[in-house]
Amino acid sequence: MSITTQARRTVATVTSQPAAQLAALSVVFPSPTGDLRALHDVDLTVEPATSVALTGRSGSGKSTLLSVLGLVRRPTSGSVQIDGHRTCGLARTEVASLRSTRVGHVFQSFHLEGSLTAVQNVMLPWYFKHGRTARRAAKERGLAVLETVGAVHLSDRRPSDMSEEERQRVAVARALVLDPALVLADEPTTSLDRDAADTVAGLLLSVPRLTGASVVFVTARDCVAAAADRVVRLDAGRLAVA
Repeated sequence: MSITTQARRTVATVTSQPAAQLAALSVVFPSPTGDLRALHDVDLTVEPATSVALTGRSGSGKSTLLSVLGLVRRPTSGSVQIDGHRTCGLARTEVASLRSTRVGHVFQSFHLEGSLTAVQNVMLPWYFKHGRTARRAAKERGLAVLETVGAVHLSDRRPSDMSEEERQRVAVARALVLDPALVLADEPTTSLDRDAADTVAGLLLSVPRLTGASVVFVTARDCVAAAADRVVRLDAGRLAVA
């Protein structure tokens, strides 16, 4: 199945609230030899239920931009809104709460706990938010998102018993378990072979239509970027439509 075909699914019910908005955003890293400006006055709106491919050469600021969108790094200047929530002035605990509930992350190296089954890995963010008292609800939600990403048959397997493609499917399910407004992925198919990479890319591109979440992902593959709803390019920290 092609990347584009996999992305064409039934659209989930969504709101009109942008998943993310960046305005006049800059990030500067202090250095003894002179400040390094990683991002320059970036303006970006991620509309609800859309996929955005982020491209650019190595060192262009892609990972820095994702870290700001993911509320891992505070910008030097400018404003950040996630799902309508302004982050300026929020305490660290408030930012952490917003990050854990409204933003999902998909990593290159999966970051699955080897001693846990697929459904247990997916349930972890739920436990961090709700505690371990609602075990039945946590498992029901975990199985539901595994089914959404086509991995419910893996629910009782551990990562060592899965292929790399299957592990990444589980990682996507984990990113979706708290129903985030925004999912971020930094080159999530780098460690996969071409067929597996196409499958996972198609899955990520389907997320907006399956769940209503928006997806921003970094890719070096033109065919994957072209299948996204929008492509933006970073060049020396400046954002432009590709």
